[in-house]
Amino acid sequence: MSCPRACCPGPPATSRTSTVYACGLRSSEARLLRPGDVDVSAGLLQVRDAKGGKDRQVPVSGPLRERLGGYRARMAGQPGWEWFFPGGSAGQPLALGNVYKNFRRFLWQAGISHGGRGHGPRVHDLRHTFAVNNLRTWFAAGEDVSALLPVLQAYMGHSSIGDTAYYLRLTAESYPQIAARVHREYGSIVPPVIGGPADGD
Repeated sequence: MSCPRACCPGPPATSRTSTVYACGLRSSEARLLRPGDVDVSAGLLQVRDAKGGKDRQVPVSGPLRERLGGYRARMAGQPGWEWFFPGGSAGQPLALGNVYKNFRRFLWQAGISHGGRGHGPRVHDLRHTFAVNNLRTWFAAGEDVSALLPVLQAYMGHSSIGDTAYYLRLTAESYPQIAARVHREYGSIVPPVIGGPADGD
């Protein structure tokens, strides 16, 4: 899976948002990581008790591994470091309210307008972007996407291949030049869009 080189360590909220984008995590999965869940040496995140009560390991790319290593080195000396991305209250993870507040601040700093509640952009859209960008990269490289789709499913922690196949439609809509190939190779796999994976998928 790909990791954008733009992801950087910085403060906990910035690092958490970068990890969501670079690894396709659900926001809660990044928010609830413990220091012991981030193995910088092996380049693995241990996601525990995710949606459906499932655990999974998520490999991280070299650039993100280096950034998380730098972040860990700065945080390791902090007293009471119980959560990899700590919140404002001692012993607590980053709160959901702060996650959304920080994300809105990042949008404002980047000059991106926010459409208001329910209209986004949302933190969860970073997970969608991760999926679409990986599919686009695989198509562009001529990879066997039908073989890689289950890999993406496992990586993102989807319980159904249908949740993952939804992103094929998004990829085709975003990149019309591959729409015909998607239809030819996966036509019956990708249902008409009447929504997408629910928040958290």
